[in-house]
Amino acid sequence: MAAIPNLTYEMLKSLLPDEGASLEVKRVSIRNLPDAERKAYKAKKQAESRAALKERKAEGSVKFNAASARDALADAALMLLASDAPGSQAVEAYLRQVFADQPGAPLTIKARAKSGQMKPKLLQFTGGTRR
Repeated sequence: MAAIPNLTYEMLKSLLPDEGASLEVKRVSIRNLPDAERKAYKAKKQAESRAALKERKAEGSVKFNAASARDALADAALMLLASDAPGSQAVEAYLRQVFADQPGAPLTIKARAKSGQMKPKLLQFTGGTRR
């Protein structure tokens, strides 16, 4: 009696390359693409990035990067100054060091923070509202 061939095995075997064939994947660097293709690739990636940022903003979040981290820290310092909360003295001391040759600058910054002239950028993402 003849053996029944295993069809699954035969189908999978037909998908594999011959024994002598190479399985190397040829990668093309973006830098090596022709100008038109590279521009289209970059435009597509930029559109994807903007869509992701828009979606993240709609969900109430901010992308973590150096700029957003600085904005968040600046917002925290502004809120401390505006409320005279614990820690505001450290912020004031730092401002006095930064603006050592301009003694009125830290006082002006604190006054503007208290009056609402200087507003936090990212407060909307914390559930708070701007004054």
